[in-house]
Amino acid sequence: MIDKNRIKSALPFFNERSIGEILDDIESTLKNGVLTDGIHVKEFESSFADYVKVQHAVAVNSATAAIEIALRHYELQGREVIVPTNTFVATPNSVIFAGGTPVFSDIREDTLCMDPEDVKQKLSSRTAGIIVVHLAGLICPQMDELVQLCEEHDLFLLEDAAHAHGAMFNGRMAGALCDAGCFSFYPTKVMTSGLGGMITTDDSNLAEAARLMRTHGQNSQGQMTVLGHEWRLSEIAAIVGKHQLEHLEQFVSRRNEIAEYYNATLAKVDGVSLFQTPNSFRHSYYKYPLKLDKGIEREKLASILSEEYNVETGHIYYPPCHLHPFYMEHFGTREGDLPVAENVLRRVISLPLHLGLTENNLHYITESLVESLKTLN
Repeated sequence: MIDKNRIKSALPFFNERSIGEILDDIESTLKNGVLTDGIHVKEFESSFADYVKVQHAVAVNSATAAIEIALRHYELQGREVIVPTNTFVATPNSVIFAGGTPVFSDIREDTLCMDPEDVKQKLSSRTAGIIVVHLAGLICPQMDELVQLCEEHDLFLLEDAAHAHGAMFNGRMAGALCDAGCFSFYPTKVMTSGLGGMITTDDSNLAEAARLMRTHGQNSQGQMTVLGHEWRLSEIAAIVGKHQLEHLEQFVSRRNEIAEYYNATLAKVDGVSLFQTPNSFRHSYYKYPLKLDKGIEREKLASILSEEYNVETGHIYYPPCHLHPFYMEHFGTREGDLPVAENVLRRVISLPLHLGLTENNLHYITESLVESLKTLN
């Protein structure tokens, strides 16, 4: 049975007007029978490209597909791609499925984002490119340094922007900062289409290759010209995504208000440290991470909040990718390889952050956290 009083860590949000408009479009689509490759996918792509301010947006059925398609365009056989270790396993897995080898990099403790200094140590003659992950909705603050590094070494650079819808850096949107961006529309994300993804790029060749690969490599004449897969986004999903996009600015604004409440309330609480957003950045706050002091076990704190206060929390990818059994067995990664990530990620907890939270919820969450920390100090 669902506990209605439980405060969830993440939830999609739809207002009543949006629900009505979505249902109207779905009813019309069901009646006309065009469930794939229709007007709603095209409208969603066009609107998303306009929002991100890129020439092309290609809708697919997941962010995982978006990353793999972009990687396949760069022909990775026998080559390596550097990936931060604190990401969902789909990111390095996509490198493998695209024919390459993932190489894990360490992170910066102050941002939890990729550390360019460690990336430089991982470069080799086999390196084809880098995937930067905008963790929790913060565009990697060292983005300019990574762009310059890739230009100097003739590498591609992809943004895993699965957390970063609406995030900005110096007025430029996530997804428009390098060769391509890859977005997720999973139900918990800043905006959703149920399931789905999007590739954003100014590279016409990459966009055309993506459109072919998402339909088994077939062109408009039904001729298979490249090896592809069934990676299309359905019309129903595009309808949901299109209407969510109309409210994305409001979503990001409210998420920042919630984060500001947490910042103000928790700034002087013993046992936790806040992550700061640098100047010239707009955070989209997919998650609100906190760093726990050494000696405070995240699992114990999460258990107290869940069992005693009915508050769900999350983490940001612990264990990191290189410590998952598959990667340890097949790629020889081991504990101690990436010490910053191993040290800090076990001490990061994420508080609930979604548009369904009320002011009373926020007060209760922070009070519950303070009381829980007292039992562990």
